[in-house]
Amino acid sequence: MPERPKFTLNLRSDTEATRRAVYDAVVAIQFSPVPDPGHEDYAGPSYTPDECGLQVFKVLGRWFATWTEMDEAGLPEDQRQVLLRISTSQDSPSGLLFEEV
Repeated sequence: MPERPKFTLNLRSDTEATRRAVYDAVVAIQFSPVPDPGHEDYAGPSYTPDECGLQVFKVLGRWFATWTEMDEAGLPEDQRQVLLRISTSQDSPSGLLFEEV
């Protein structure tokens, strides 16, 4: 399985092209299979970004991604909702840092 791409995004930009690039990065990092040498590969979630309502948006100068964890149907909605702040990071293999909010 190929390695994940490294993203070099200008997160200061607030255009539809930037939002789409951030969305594509979230899909590649959070919703795609993960190669894990020596372990069973993670196939990604059992649902698509569209099925879980993935949204990527910029507010107050920061980029965020949110979606509903569909595999956790027994939990209350507030515990199934994922909200991540997205920033750049030279130390991250993907070039992006995802922080839970």
